[in-house]
Amino acid sequence: MKRIDYDTAVRDQPANLERARRSIVEALADATIEPWRAGDTVAVVAMGASSHAAHALVFALAASGMRAVALTASDASFYPAGAQSADHYVIISESGRSPEPITAARGFTPGRRIGITNVPDSPLTAVVDVAITFGDLDDSGVYTVGYTSTLLAAALLCEHMLGMPVGDAEGIPTRVAATLAQFAAAAELASERLATAQTVDFVGRGMSLAAASEGALMFREALAVPTAAFDTYQYLHGPMEPLREHSGLVVFGDDRELSLVDSVLDSGVQVCLVTQRPLAELARPAHENLVAIALPADATGFERAILEVLVPQLIVGYSAARSGRRPGEFTYRQPDTKLPLT
Repeated sequence: MKRIDYDTAVRDQPANLERARRSIVEALADATIEPWRAGDTVAVVAMGASSHAAHALVFALAASGMRAVALTASDASFYPAGAQSADHYVIISESGRSPEPITAARGFTPGRRIGITNVPDSPLTAVVDVAITFGDLDDSGVYTVGYTSTLLAAALLCEHMLGMPVGDAEGIPTRVAATLAQFAAAAELASERLATAQTVDFVGRGMSLAAASEGALMFREALAVPTAAFDTYQYLHGPMEPLREHSGLVVFGDDRELSLVDSVLDSGVQVCLVTQRPLAELARPAHENLVAIALPADATGFERAILEVLVPQLIVGYSAARSGRRPGEFTYRQPDTKLPLT
């Protein structure tokens, strides 16, 4: 895997998602995976950006009737030897070199470990029983196509294991291309509005919590802006109280999220709302502090999760260009967050 320019990575996602789709389908066709049965528990284990994609996978599994939990890989180091949190494990590491998921996987039940990673010969593939890989795609230092490919892999895994419909998986790359073009102008406007924000909160629930969490991480990594991510209803229970002028808020959702947005607009908060609701139904769609972005009405499940995260990807690109920052050039480097290349 080669590190490439951020804007190139975002722009080239459609073609690379098609490459990833073919690689994922091939890996699943060749895999022998222990079935997930009713009453079994599936744990999704990850760190960093991959843990945000895990939100979507856990929610999708739970919605289908499977018992599912998200585990932070570093927490597994505290488990007693032989302790098992689940019947099956999905271990996610885009690079395949994050030490925490690799260490965790070694302690999980052999025969029950599925790895999702970009790199076919990465260290993660040596400690799982089935490796679902994207084909070694080039990616930016602030993950873009690696993240959306992880969501695509999760979707196709659910289809393979549970018969869960994922819609037109073959059409997702084309839809991503169209959506990047469709969202561009609004995302650029949102980047202008958020330029004065000293902090930005990201809010969503269900599968949309994935985009909220990943968006918050991307703003921190690429723009060095203090952020936080919250489930919608958790946000209502106090965390929204610091919102003031010079605060930013990015919200994903169609229900309680709308009245949340409406309640803060007159406080000078700069808001970006990403929703499937027709914009004409919003209480104040033309408010000077609101940028509303309409998702395709027929996008559901993992497809919606992929399209949602394109919004912060685009905003980060425009904001970085305006401020002169280069996403992926980090001030603080931690040498132990990845195993060395061999």
